[in-house]
Amino acid sequence: MSKLTLGRMAKLYGLHRSTLYEAVEKGRVSAGFDGKGQRVVDLSEMIRVYGEPPGRPTPEPDTSTPQPDIPPTPSGWAEMAAELRLLREEVAGLRQELRLIGHDGLRPRSEVEPPAGDNPPVVENPLPGKVGQPGAQSFADLLDSFR
Repeated sequence: MSKLTLGRMAKLYGLHRSTLYEAVEKGRVSAGFDGKGQRVVDLSEMIRVYGEPPGRPTPEPDTSTPQPDIPPTPSGWAEMAAELRLLREEVAGLRQELRLIGHDGLRPRSEVEPPAGDNPPVVENPLPGKVGQPGAQSFADLLDSFR
């Protein structure tokens, strides 16, 4: 949010400048310094302490419920069901087209096989021990293998 000097913030809220300086000194309002060395207060801090500035009316929340395009009546339900049926048919057609061009994105991941030859090598024990000893079983074993 925006930061204003204490003087401008006091003017915005209709307070005396000394009142705001006193609030900062007593710790009720937190303030910092800008690049010029002037004390500034964040607007959100002033809203926290004093509320919204006077003269700026808070807009009333829009509580009206948007009206649907189709009235919620049995005849409206029939229209929605028909539209849903058409959308499902369209999706089925698009899926069929993707299958025809060979797109694999429609199968679940468990069914998708990796291309041959791209399998990563199987590593028996990624933490090898010294020659003749079994591989490291813990981080401490790994550290011991470097000594």
